[in-house]
Amino acid sequence: MIRMLDFQLSGRLLFGRGALAELPAALGRLGVQRALVVTDAGLVRAGLCDRVTAVLSEAGIPHVVFDGVEPDPRMAIVELCLEAARDSGCDVLIGLGGGSAMDIAKVASALLTNPGDVAQYIGTDRIPKPTLPKVLIPTTSGTGSEVSPIAILSDEDAHLKKGIVSPRLYADVALVDPDLVMGLPPHITAYTGVDALTHAIEAYTNRYAHPLVDTFALRGIELIGANLRRAVACGEDPEARLNMALASTLGGFCLGTVNTGAVHALAYPLGGEFQVPHGIANSLLLPYVMRYNLISDPGRFANIARALGCRTEGLSERDAAELAIDAVVQLCSDVGIVSRMRDLGIPESAIDRMAVAAMDVTRLLSINPRTVTLEAARQIYRQAY
Repeated sequence: MIRMLDFQLSGRLLFGRGALAELPAALGRLGVQRALVVTDAGLVRAGLCDRVTAVLSEAGIPHVVFDGVEPDPRMAIVELCLEAARDSGCDVLIGLGGGSAMDIAKVASALLTNPGDVAQYIGTDRIPKPTLPKVLIPTTSGTGSEVSPIAILSDEDAHLKKGIVSPRLYADVALVDPDLVMGLPPHITAYTGVDALTHAIEAYTNRYAHPLVDTFALRGIELIGANLRRAVACGEDPEARLNMALASTLGGFCLGTVNTGAVHALAYPLGGEFQVPHGIANSLLLPYVMRYNLISDPGRFANIARALGCRTEGLSERDAAELAIDAVVQLCSDVGIVSRMRDLGIPESAIDRMAVAAMDVTRLLSINPRTVTLEAARQIYRQAY
């Protein structure tokens, strides 16, 4: 029996080349007057932030830039952003960047209208009041954070990533302009692209999978299989960039409805203890978790193989399913994704404590298609070592 689906999206989605020009009109519809642009210093140096502030200046919209976002940000970064927001007197936050910048903007928008500190909102459905308006503008094609109700922060004390999940975190406006991703370095294009692939594959195979969301997930898988290599090899290719932006957004649609699974759960300790970027951790672990999960539903993995362009005629369902793993391994190899934790400087001695930490991510492990025990988590890490 198909379960009931509670499906929600951001308030408005502006998607397509040149969408950035619509930012002033979008802010006008929100009735806001002063913006805080939440981004990182790298985007400021690269001139991407200037492209956004130039649009704001031309429209006569006062704005201030907070560029203190860091990769896989600590909870303390939210407090710094809050201070900047209050000092600026802003009435809208614009999250510009990868998932880190957008997630900081989401959480800061919530704490500007809700009491307390960040830690009390870790978990699901804990934000009682509406947030300050927020516009989310991705500069990578991977996280899908612009259309998801999830923000991920690093808990330094626990050496673990932790999630805040709430419909309050949906963007009032998600603005996806593939022109902002042109020229993104190949290695970032690669691991953010496989991050998007991970979202689609985990959404399609987990226990909450739903026929409506399956359409987003399978189309996302197809687009990534057909376009990621080109986007990595030729970052200025407009068609590849547009298709990867679309795939990332489709993956983001999956996150708020059916979510992910063990890849993300096992990736969190890599980021929390060893500061491995989220997209790299997901990309490295994806094939190993796929192999662990395959027996749960070979038919679904066979469909993934077909979506990735594999020829499955004449093969058994199990053999076709195996091709999905082979295709992901080949794609990761082609775009330069590391395949072993040792290549990231992670010691083998960390496996046991990472497995213990991962078991705390019950929000995701509970919907993985195959039950993950502590020993299974250890085994997946060992295979990936």
